[in-house]
Amino acid sequence: MTRSILTRRGFLAGMLRTGTALPLSALLHRAALAQEGAAPMRALFVYIPDGCAPSLWHPSGSTHDFALPAMTEPLAAVQQHCVFLEGLNMYAGGSTHEGGMAKVLTATGDVSLDVFVGQYYRDRTPHASIHLGVASNHQNGGSNHMSYLGANQPVSPEDNPLSAYERLFGPPGGVADVANRRRLSVLDAAVEDLGRLQSRLGQTQRLKLEQHMDALREVENRIVAADQGSAGACRQPDWNRAGWSMPDGYNSYPLYYNRDDQFAEVGRLQMDLGVLALGCDLTRSVSLQWSHPVSPAHLEPETGATQRHHDSSHFDAGNLDSAANFVRYKRWFTEQFAYLLRALDAQPDGDGTLLDHTVVFLCSELGHSSRHDHRNMPFVLAGRAGGLETGRYLDYGSAHDGDGETHAKLLVSIANAVGIPIERFGYTGHGAGPLPGLYG
Repeated sequence: MTRSILTRRGFLAGMLRTGTALPLSALLHRAALAQEGAAPMRALFVYIPDGCAPSLWHPSGSTHDFALPAMTEPLAAVQQHCVFLEGLNMYAGGSTHEGGMAKVLTATGDVSLDVFVGQYYRDRTPHASIHLGVASNHQNGGSNHMSYLGANQPVSPEDNPLSAYERLFGPPGGVADVANRRRLSVLDAAVEDLGRLQSRLGQTQRLKLEQHMDALREVENRIVAADQGSAGACRQPDWNRAGWSMPDGYNSYPLYYNRDDQFAEVGRLQMDLGVLALGCDLTRSVSLQWSHPVSPAHLEPETGATQRHHDSSHFDAGNLDSAANFVRYKRWFTEQFAYLLRALDAQPDGDGTLLDHTVVFLCSELGHSSRHDHRNMPFVLAGRAGGLETGRYLDYGSAHDGDGETHAKLLVSIANAVGIPIERFGYTGHGAGPLPGLYG
């Protein structure tokens, strides 16, 4: 009898976390938000490949009065939402592209921060973390990903936006099912199992279970009423406006959604999907990986670049064409980041916008691309989750006798911003705790 009860409880707990209906804890949370006007904190991690030219990436000037150089100049229109970070280094771990990719979100630990955040809130949302990509698996080699479930367990992002959408919202044309799934009763979904459990209980235990079920039913009814008034955007997501699809019978290499001529449109769809997933509270953690280290992308129509991305990253003073092409690529990627911030800021959320309640981390695996180092990393934070003061430029280059501050503290700060009280994340060779100066 005891073993049976524990098994049933385990079944119900598992269903609440991952099963047929929206987890009850997430339903309760959504109802509380609707009543209180509060909003959860989220994290969004965005990777762009192959580092930067630091002098053309990092701002010049003071904390509040600064100018953006060629590579980040497209962010000037949204710099009020950003914090530009200079002087952060990634220590220990492996070197060059592969080492940088392995530690940019792990700080040499086993689990990446996007996965860690998702797991922390896994009982409050239908999905723990969501991992999207733009040609991130194309010519990758299988391991150059920034997300890790555990030691040597990289996560391959979903590069097909149609497949990603279906995983989150169901088949195309079934968008309204999202609202129906959110309204599914946890009790109805488990009615057969509950019936078997009741038959095995004594009279006193059965009465207690029935009272508990009645209380849950009342809570569910209140939640449905609250959800019906607050989830309109999730019932009819405004996604794939251009009707992007893959040609019938396409069977060529590369996969259609990995082609260079589809790169920009797939990226736009994935950004919109990430915003939608956060806004519908399907998850608290989304990662978006544009291509991968040693990127083969060649985006000439979009950027005007005459080389592949990685080729242009090997610039030097004697190769001005490569330098110019690399600037074109970085400008294009920062333009996409600006689009993403605008999309987050356009989404109402609680007492503000989705950007007000999200911390967005723009990162890469290298600092200086030609030197293949992990110093002075091209990191940008955006959003105001946790009270981040934006519109600033912060230089940490003078920390530790000029050696620079560790990016592991930045990862701690991001976790703190979304309500996770940790003091260390991965590497601690240059100290623990959050990055000073970010939050009040």
